[in-house]
Amino acid sequence: MLYERDYLLGLTEAEKQEYEEATGRKFGEKRVSGFGRVNNFLAYPKAARMCKSLFPNNYLDVAELRDVERLAAANEEFFSLLSDEACTERSILNFIKDKKYYHIIGSIIWGLSINIGNHGVYLFPEFQLGNSYKADYLLVGKSSRGYEFIFIELESPYGNITLKDGQLGAEFRDGISQLEDWKRWLPANYSSFGEIMRKHKNSARDLPEEFYILDMSRFHYVVISGRRSDFQDKTYIIKRERKKADDIDIIHYDNLYDFSNNLIGKLTY
Repeated sequence: MLYERDYLLGLTEAEKQEYEEATGRKFGEKRVSGFGRVNNFLAYPKAARMCKSLFPNNYLDVAELRDVERLAAANEEFFSLLSDEACTERSILNFIKDKKYYHIIGSIIWGLSINIGNHGVYLFPEFQLGNSYKADYLLVGKSSRGYEFIFIELESPYGNITLKDGQLGAEFRDGISQLEDWKRWLPANYSSFGEIMRKHKNSARDLPEEFYILDMSRFHYVVISGRRSDFQDKTYIIKRERKKADDIDIIHYDNLYDFSNNLIGKLTY
């Protein structure tokens, strides 16, 4: 869960009334063509947007992208955290969780041009893969082509990031090793993946076939470590090679800060 409230429990009576006033129909009632008001998702009560989604407790509410002042302030807090050389990956994970600045991770979709945010985005922190592996984050997004998945591993902003010649250092190598473990786990355990996702879903909706039938082209992988100053010409060559060969994006935390700023005011993730 991303939030204190459990949206799987549904709406309060007051929220149901607010929804009916906004839409002209009861919550859960399908709109019949020609009846009721035109759908305006952003006019729904926030709880209704959450409760209508596939994974209510993990939905990233697009309405928050319009809160320009909050997001700008959040991004500057994030940059200040990154500027402290005592900052670790755990510092960043705790910061995002405690502040509920989930847009920082959601910005990866827009920033890396992974076109899957137009019809809903869901974030799963510390996502457990069986008994052996845990991803720092799983992003799930839907486009007109269906659902796709982004596994994200955070490593330290400081430390052994790259070598003198620009080759990847221990932080990136460790992160990539974990991503490769997850890639190997999925084909052998995809039924388990579907079982995990069913635990989070809206009881009024079915999981689409993307969650049952494995299509590895729907999976993407991101490792984040270091700062912009750690990247050299050789690093960028390796970055392009790994993206082309393995669909692994290698980015630094300044990228993530830039992505978060570019997301402000957007209509979708």
